[in-house]
Amino acid sequence: MSRKILGLDIQNNAVSAVLISSGIKGAVIEAHDYVPFSTQGDHENELAVALEMVAKKIDVFGSVCVASFPADWISYRNLKLPFKGKKKISKILPYELEPTLPLPVDDLIIDFHVIKRAEHTDHTDIIAAAVDKSELQSYLDNLSTFHIDPEIVTVQSYPAALCIANLIDGSKKWLFIDLDNTRATMFVGTSGNIRLMRSFAISSNDIPSSAERFCTNVYQTLSAFGDELGFDFQPDEILISGSGLDVPDFENHLATSLEVPIKRINLVRDTDVIKQHPLEQSWIPHKNDGAFALALMEIQGNYGLNFRKGPFAPKKFWQEHKKSLIKTGILAAVVIALAFTNLVLDSYLMNKKFNRLNRQIEDTFTSIFPDVKKIVDPLQQMKIKMQAARRNALLPGATDRSIRTIDILRDISRLTPKEVDVNLTRLVVSMDSVVISGNTDTYKSVDGIKSSLEQADFFKKIVISSANIDKSDNRVRFKLKIDL
Repeated sequence: MSRKILGLDIQNNAVSAVLISSGIKGAVIEAHDYVPFSTQGDHENELAVALEMVAKKIDVFGSVCVASFPADWISYRNLKLPFKGKKKISKILPYELEPTLPLPVDDLIIDFHVIKRAEHTDHTDIIAAAVDKSELQSYLDNLSTFHIDPEIVTVQSYPAALCIANLIDGSKKWLFIDLDNTRATMFVGTSGNIRLMRSFAISSNDIPSSAERFCTNVYQTLSAFGDELGFDFQPDEILISGSGLDVPDFENHLATSLEVPIKRINLVRDTDVIKQHPLEQSWIPHKNDGAFALALMEIQGNYGLNFRKGPFAPKKFWQEHKKSLIKTGILAAVVIALAFTNLVLDSYLMNKKFNRLNRQIEDTFTSIFPDVKKIVDPLQQMKIKMQAARRNALLPGATDRSIRTIDILRDISRLTPKEVDVNLTRLVVSMDSVVISGNTDTYKSVDGIKSSLEQADFFKKIVISSANIDKSDNRVRFKLKIDL
């Protein structure tokens, strides 16, 4: 299932937004917008107008938002701490920063970026960043007006610097500078790490002199950083981005003054994360890369500085939906209770019906077999009785052939010639034979009866056991033995 990530880059003079759909098949830029501020008036009002325009163009509902905070509203400090654990750093950091900050520590939200060092070192180098709580609250309130509640609030241009640190050869020393019309944010990197963050103003009156003053600030910052490192820091490459690149000739003056190769970044092209490239005519890298890098931070899980902590931490799902969840839980409990009641009632009625049927079976069994006094399993007992009755109805030993006594009598009656004067006086059925006794008028009639009965399917062999004339009535008394 895909999810939507909104990168919202809040700058001093514009808002840039990029909406990315990220799923199994890859990431796709669904929408993007860049809204410059119309005047140099109140930043909060300009931000509200820009956010309203973004909300009209981009559907932010259901998206995870990662937003940036203007870099010049933040105080930065490089510190070296004699331990490594992040929890320990978080606890001790306010006390370490307190003497150097312009505001009381209690009025600030502080987070830090860890500079990667070798495992054997016994200290941790960090870049601490602090923002005024009141400014952060005002910023979040402005976003909430448009139903935007970012999971992460970080420093403007910082996510782009993280991307660059991962892309550049670790042996190179580099600068990343994000420019707008009035400010610049600079990141210094070595060995695949961000080592320094700074923000300073840019004069926009005269381009050559403005570029020269800007370069002076860069040299001063690098000189101070070199003193900290213990050697002269000279960048191998300078990477630039931001809306300030729209100012004619400013980029050329920077290249001339700094005497270092300058290159514009294009994170969509260089990171190769987006499977469907945005339209060239609408995508402007130096204006949209900041917002894209914010969304990329969430997609890649490459987190760092985040001011959504402490009292500004995002509401947990339970806290945000507590009332709705309680109502849903009560409704679910009622449904489950009703379902359980229905189940118990059905079980009771079924047992009642089952007991009634059992009584009917027992009554039927008792009426058919009154001699049975102990009834344990009426169905099984009835089956046994029925089998015994069936065996009694069949010839002994021939139950598997289904030869019934009634069938034998039928064949004797059917096959005895009608013209013969015969009286059958006795019929004895044994396990494998039948004995017929009777009298007739002549010996010839006895032979005729024998011949006729031999046509029966059930009779294998017929023998005249005896045939004698009874002198008292002058009739032949005979006995036939039939093998089955």
